[in-house]
Amino acid sequence: MTQGLTICRARLADVKAIWAIEKLSFPSPWSRWAFLTELGNPLSHTLVAGPPSPQPWKPWGYIIFWLVAGEMHILNLAVHPHHRRRGIARRLLTEALSLARTLGAQEAWLEVRPSNTPALTLYESFGFEEVGRRPQYYTDTEEDALLLVFAWEEEE
Repeated sequence: MTQGLTICRARLADVKAIWAIEKLSFPSPWSRWAFLTELGNPLSHTLVAGPPSPQPWKPWGYIIFWLVAGEMHILNLAVHPHHRRRGIARRLLTEALSLARTLGAQEAWLEVRPSNTPALTLYESFGFEEVGRRPQYYTDTEEDALLLVFAWEEEE
């Protein structure tokens, strides 16, 4: 389903489209400034997915993660509603995990709403496991966050 997909590092020109996806995806979206800040943060990595060349470029989805002290921290993953259920989030997560591993990550961490069943299903399919709960983490709904972790298998 994702054969016709390009994944690359986000550029400044992608921020407007990323922000539009954010606003359609989350009840308390990040500001445009937050995305601009991430592009300038040396710890941060933003990948975008969109149509292959020669189609005009427009991001369909994105993932943002930090790499700190051998840990990948996934901050945000979203796909535009018109492009969901095509495997784009799965490809973005696969690419991000691969990049983080190449850069030395030994574990990947994230928070997710317990009510976000599609995200939980995706993360569990990769082997993420729940290791904790952050009470009232989401200020918009006072919903808890589930803390998930993924650890790569040790190479022999």
